[in-house]
Amino acid sequence: MRKSSMLIGIFAIMVFGGALAGCSQKSSAPETSGLAPAESTAAPAASAAEKPQALIWNMGSEPKTWDPTLSSETLSEYITISMFEGLTRQSADGIEPGVAESWDVSDDGLTYTFHLRKSNWSDGTPLTAHDFEYTWRRLCDPTVASPSAAGVTDYVVGAAEYLAGTGTAEEVMAHALDDYTFEVVLKNPAPFFLSRISADIYCPVNKKCVDLGEGWEKRPETFISNGPFILGEYQIGSHILMVKNDAYYDADSIKMPAIKGIMINDENTSLQGYKAGDIHCTEVIPAEEIPTLLAEDPNLYISPLTGTKYLDFNVDRDPVSDVRVRRALTLAINRKLITDQITRSGEIPASGFLPITTQKTDGSSYRTLQANGLPEPVFGISPDSADVDTAKQLLAEAGFPDGEGFPELELLYYTGESDKKICEAIQQMWKENLGITVKLRNEDKSVALQTKADGKYDISLSGWSAGYYDASQMMKQFKLDSGCYAQWRYAEHPSAPHDHTLNPGQKAFEDAYQAAMAAQGTERDGLWAQAETVLMEEAPACPIYYYVLKALINEDVVTNVEFSKTGNWIFRNAEFVD
Repeated sequence: MRKSSMLIGIFAIMVFGGALAGCSQKSSAPETSGLAPAESTAAPAASAAEKPQALIWNMGSEPKTWDPTLSSETLSEYITISMFEGLTRQSADGIEPGVAESWDVSDDGLTYTFHLRKSNWSDGTPLTAHDFEYTWRRLCDPTVASPSAAGVTDYVVGAAEYLAGTGTAEEVMAHALDDYTFEVVLKNPAPFFLSRISADIYCPVNKKCVDLGEGWEKRPETFISNGPFILGEYQIGSHILMVKNDAYYDADSIKMPAIKGIMINDENTSLQGYKAGDIHCTEVIPAEEIPTLLAEDPNLYISPLTGTKYLDFNVDRDPVSDVRVRRALTLAINRKLITDQITRSGEIPASGFLPITTQKTDGSSYRTLQANGLPEPVFGISPDSADVDTAKQLLAEAGFPDGEGFPELELLYYTGESDKKICEAIQQMWKENLGITVKLRNEDKSVALQTKADGKYDISLSGWSAGYYDASQMMKQFKLDSGCYAQWRYAEHPSAPHDHTLNPGQKAFEDAYQAAMAAQGTERDGLWAQAETVLMEEAPACPIYYYVLKALINEDVVTNVEFSKTGNWIFRNAEFVD
């Protein structure tokens, strides 16, 4: 791994005074209490003199899909960008050419002309600009209802109209000029567009696979891709095996024979597997072990991410349909207690939704930091304390003085120890500060995502990390045409066929969002701030803390495992140590 690309000053830890701000040498005799043989996560065992047959990566949970068009979660992106490649691709240093060898941008910044290299799908058939045309139009096809349709509707001329049913696919200005030239016409200049399209949702999909029906991407016999790896095996609840794609245009540079992504969400088991050598890479790490790992294991990497951990309120369900209740629940949380006592990895308590790494036009942050390294209070939220008095007043105004008569709600979280502890802490804070009872419910992530998309929950613990530092990436999941889990929409939309309860307060957010996408410079900055203000006042979401990336990579075994600047795993340069 290129360590210099990851160790970005241990930024998020130093803001707390530097107590954890360094890594010493790895201890000479690390603990080796590994998994029992029956639980072995590795590919067939190799002797000490042999290289492993696959890199074992604990991805923690099961992704819902790795069909690029339907992707809406970070875990899906990890897998998708390993098996597919878009016009540009993510790297440790930013982005670089992918299937597009080069591109031209018109003087007005609206027309991008991509010149594609000659390359093949994994079945040996040519990949052409027509495949990108099909994919980008599929992304905004109203019959597909992609949760990530905003990836084109926000930018491409004709895409929003096609999704809304007022335009046609042919009017979507993402089209093949010939077999190896792909043209995209934007509604407004977007200087970050080349970075944006390195995301998984823009990767090409093969129409003959899609025509086979739902689940094509999960069966090796129906799976076709164009990236460094292809699907070798998938076992539900167990693992995904990605093997080298010999048809990849740069196959000679791929040294890793296979990546085996396993699904262990228990943090202690994951750490034990890493220490025993059964797991080579993992982000699933017990928070309480981070200080020790920082001191003893140089293979621990931590860096800030543009992302926010937050609560989704299902605004269509009583009593959280009342903004006063949502605000009360938001103000009754002490965020610093959560980051100090539970996550313990340098996460920064949140005061607004936009993280401190989100940049304005001039490169400055939307969050102002205080001398203690914490964001300044804003929207009534102090990052290091709960405002119990205001919270109780709001709850009383909503008809629940001291919590009297407040119905028992459910707080949904993804199966995992850290999320469980965070929810237990929030549950206790609400009990002590507001006198209300909330019960906890956990589901595996893939199940929970569907539960949330269907609106069958009260409150859920969620998270979102951005593909780049622009505010649009953080704001987009609350748009009308997004897969917004909070069910917060002022009008019905094909992207959410289940959501029929309208929320007029979202209209002001939508207007600010669309205006920001069309604006430039300081006007744009102000509109994003306006959109965040509406979001925080309407409170469909309650920010808790800003993310950091935490990962263990056994560099005694594997090298050149990398991360993109937005925290995505990159395996195409990985290789086993000789």
